[in-house]
Amino acid sequence: MIKQEAAADEILQEIKSKKFHPIYFLMGEEPYYIDKISNYIQENVLSESEKDFDLTILYGKDVEISTVINTAKRFPMIAPYQVVIVKEAQMISSWENLVYYLQKPLKSTILVFCYKYGTPDKRTKWFQET
Repeated sequence: MIKQEAAADEILQEIKSKKFHPIYFLMGEEPYYIDKISNYIQENVLSESEKDFDLTILYGKDVEISTVINTAKRFPMIAPYQVVIVKEAQMISSWENLVYYLQKPLKSTILVFCYKYGTPDKRTKWFQET
């Protein structure tokens, strides 16, 4: 179980201290903090040379959750972490298979979902697993 709510400043402070979680589900009506955190992760977790190999940016409208999961299951090539950022995550049509990854996320992957302008249906099984 990953359930933990934190303020944007707390999350950024942890990331600046190099304390990373395997999954960040950034959501809410206000996109400013979602963008601020995801941009900080994108720009600062990996060095410039590591980004070419270990940073993947996906867009919810163009990707299925199975692709996100398969990408998150890869091991980093040269960095200690692989960073996978899913922008526009609210556009992903089916989330059900994510529950299996949430149960045992890869510790060498930092998976970031940017879910703007709302929250997912909290009654779904995958959301209850987070």
